[in-house]
Amino acid sequence: MARHQLLTRRALLAGAAAYAASGLRGASAGRISLGANTAIAGYGLFEAISLLRDLGFPVIEIHAMGVPEPAPGRFPGFQFDRLAADVKRRILQALQPFQEVTAHLPYAGLRYFDAASWQSSAREVEVALEGAAYFGAKVAVVHPIEPTGYTQEEGWRVMLDRFRHWGDLAGKHQVRLAMETGYPRSVHEFVRLVKEVNHPWVGATIDVGHQSRYEELLARVKPEQRATPEGRRAYNDTTLSIIEQLREKVFHLHVHDIDPQTWKEHKPLGTGFVDYPRLISLLRRIGYQGVLMLEIGAPAAEMPRDLKDSKWRLEQYLTA
Repeated sequence: MARHQLLTRRALLAGAAAYAASGLRGASAGRISLGANTAIAGYGLFEAISLLRDLGFPVIEIHAMGVPEPAPGRFPGFQFDRLAADVKRRILQALQPFQEVTAHLPYAGLRYFDAASWQSSAREVEVALEGAAYFGAKVAVVHPIEPTGYTQEEGWRVMLDRFRHWGDLAGKHQVRLAMETGYPRSVHEFVRLVKEVNHPWVGATIDVGHQSRYEELLARVKPEQRATPEGRRAYNDTTLSIIEQLREKVFHLHVHDIDPQTWKEHKPLGTGFVDYPRLISLLRRIGYQGVLMLEIGAPAAEMPRDLKDSKWRLEQYLTA
């Protein structure tokens, strides 16, 4: 076994022990766990990890992109191949209190389905996947993006081949690769993509805020109907339809709330737009045993309060 695998294994065992001793139990003691990610504007990676630990989240999502230090316009995260050994050790130690770790792979500015320049972008994803595994992640989120420089049929085949290749790499690392909703631009085509990849280590991340541009939803709801009860229901119907169709291929969820007027996502829970009772009822019916991963945006000074409140609201839904 490689040395980094030993370190990861030891970190996970130590993390499990620390978790049991620390009382970070919350709703994660059940079949559906709660988590939050480290993408907190104005924070550094270690500061974000500390905040989520102090708030009692049993699961954490780290970003395999960005930089560890606070930097304007950058994710608090890491680029694995640029990390010094001592920083890797610090990250492993900081993650020890958490019961589980997931990771978000890079996507911004990448063109890993581009006919002319895919190699460097694909390599960046693969290095990030290696880093996610090193730090003990069991799920890695990846964004499908539109192929460029191909015919539609060629681009589809390229996506299938690359996700299958990444699925093979993920399987070697014992990490489940979860394609996030948002592209392709229809429910039918997203479900088709997941099913046609047909890989045991590849499934889906359902982001509750990424359905606003799906063709099926836009056909049902006019812009002026967004904030109506009918518009809200149609939006939630769309999210639930994806879950119902994919079922055991739903590996992960990104959760937050949505502005009813604009459909802008990643709001702290409280707008009431996302129908969490219906969502959680369906997840339980299909036997989902993954994480509800909070992914919210707010000014840095408000994030501790908003994360705490959103966590509390999710716990109420889970125990209702």
